[in-house]
Amino acid sequence: MTQRVVHQATCGDVEPGIGVPTQAAIADQVNVLALSAGGPWGGFGVGFLEGWSHAPPSGGPARPRFDIAVGVSTGAIFVTHAFLGSEYDPVLHEQLFSLSTAGVYKRRPVLAALAGDSVASTRPLREWLERMITPQILDRVADAWLHEGRRLAVIAVDMDCGKPELLDLTAVALQRDRPDRVARYVDYLMASSASPVAFPPVFIDGRMMVDGALRQHIPFPSQIKRLLAGREQPGQRVNLFVIVNSPRLAIPQCITDHVLLVALRTGDVWTGERANDSLALAMTDAARRGWTARYVTPDGDLCQPVPLPEDYFNPVFMQCQFEFGRKLALQDESPWQQEIESLSPFELRPVTQRHPCAR
Repeated sequence: MTQRVVHQATCGDVEPGIGVPTQAAIADQVNVLALSAGGPWGGFGVGFLEGWSHAPPSGGPARPRFDIAVGVSTGAIFVTHAFLGSEYDPVLHEQLFSLSTAGVYKRRPVLAALAGDSVASTRPLREWLERMITPQILDRVADAWLHEGRRLAVIAVDMDCGKPELLDLTAVALQRDRPDRVARYVDYLMASSASPVAFPPVFIDGRMMVDGALRQHIPFPSQIKRLLAGREQPGQRVNLFVIVNSPRLAIPQCITDHVLLVALRTGDVWTGERANDSLALAMTDAARRGWTARYVTPDGDLCQPVPLPEDYFNPVFMQCQFEFGRKLALQDESPWQQEIESLSPFELRPVTQRHPCAR
């Protein structure tokens, strides 16, 4: 296959890198947004961001202008407009409410799936992203670096090398004369959300890229620090805001024994475990570096019923998640958590003790 041809390949960084300096002064304080994986639970993060834009002062820190934003999987799909600012909340709202299962993937016939690289085609998602990610949006991303020193990236996994890769969206946006600039940018978003087996991998410079959540649920401080390179100074304060787009336990479901549905359910169960592991690692590393780190998760009164894998991106469920996140951000008391002692999913209240397949 020609897409597997790799010339002078290494397991190093994916090009391009930023080669244009920013005009902005180095900041005394850096605000970082980390958007996690989560599939249809991503509505929570979109709703939380919108609510955060209008949250009362007593509800914790006001929503800042993010100097760095990094997304993984579902978080990668929405991170661009979240990074650009609260004025894009209506666009994020429109993005979320226009999504559906049919608008994300199309299941392939069994024989085609067995002979191909996945059991579903994500062509609908690519077409949706191509409508949302315009050259004008990329100009805004590029200008955010040139004039303000702000950067944007997503995380994917290099399946060949077996390690997570930081894909620099800002570097792509800066290449204004590149004919495939939008396509390359969308490739990065698609790669970060390409759940293996269920969805096809994305080939970038011949390297097979898949969902960043395969290795980590959220961006880690070590990766964020790379985006700070050259813009650090003694005494600089880093504020890390982590929005976890999924519950920290697997919600009981009765699963049909079809390969796609089993693959999606596997991702759900794996996501819950990775959410806890990644969050604990990120919070611990942030504390070691002297950063101020906070996180929110969609725990509590979960939206029911959880969509079946046959309708994984159910609009009603995602809208419920949106409202849940929005109300959480707007409550009088701070929704942010800073401790990691309560991160064990086994300490959370189970949704039900009844077997989900019981009649």
